[in-house]
Amino acid sequence: MSPTLHPGDFLWIRKTNTFLRGQITLIKQSNQELHLKRIVGMPGESVEIRAGSVRVGGQSLSESYVPEASRLQPQSDQSWNLGSSECIVLGDARDDSLDSRRLGPIRIDQILGVAVFRLWPPPFAL
Repeated sequence: MSPTLHPGDFLWIRKTNTFLRGQITLIKQSNQELHLKRIVGMPGESVEIRAGSVRVGGQSLSESYVPEASRLQPQSDQSWNLGSSECIVLGDARDDSLDSRRLGPIRIDQILGVAVFRLWPPPFAL
């Protein structure tokens, strides 16, 4: 999730059933691995990656949290029509992220919670 998050950052994760586009989420993969990814596509939406840009419902997604240098380099186009319990997640370090581009849509029940805020320095000595 670089450049948004850095090694050593501490996150507060809140368990919730309500998610919003742009939120950083903690996701549990079927192999028990945990990943932090940002929601870009919500249940029931159509999401496309075309010419390096993310489009939702045919409209380009404004992603101020992804610096220009981290934006998607041109790669194969992808598109999804999401079901009622699916979403698309992407990492902020777009060219170096294991996310929906390789994993496909994420089920809502795989989302363990959302990041509430980041702490640095940590509230205790390491």
